[in-house]
Amino acid sequence: MNETSFEEARLLATDAINQLAEQGRLGDLMIVDSAIIETAEARYFPYDAVSFLVLGNVSAALAGNVPVKVTKMGSEVTYEAPAGRGVAIS
Repeated sequence: MNETSFEEARLLATDAINQLAEQGRLGDLMIVDSAIIETAEARYFPYDAVSFLVLGNVSAALAGNVPVKVTKMGSEVTYEAPAGRGVAIS
C-alpha cells in the first residue's frame, strides 16, 4: 500500500470538512494551512469558519472543533487531535 500524498490527504480533509459544514449548517469552513501538523502516521488539518479566518468575525469562530486526521497509509479520515508534537507544514 502506498503512502497518501499531502495533496491527496488535503483533498480528503477538505471533503470531510465540507460534509461537516453541510450537515451542521456551519457555513463555509476552510483549512488553517499555517496550523497543519504532520506526524509519522498521519496529517492533521485544523479548520475554522471562513468568516472568522478571512473577515475576522470573532462571533463566527468555531469552538471545540478538532482537526481532521488523515492517515498516511490507508487514507482513513477521522476527527482527532494529534497525541504528540508533529511538524508544522507551511
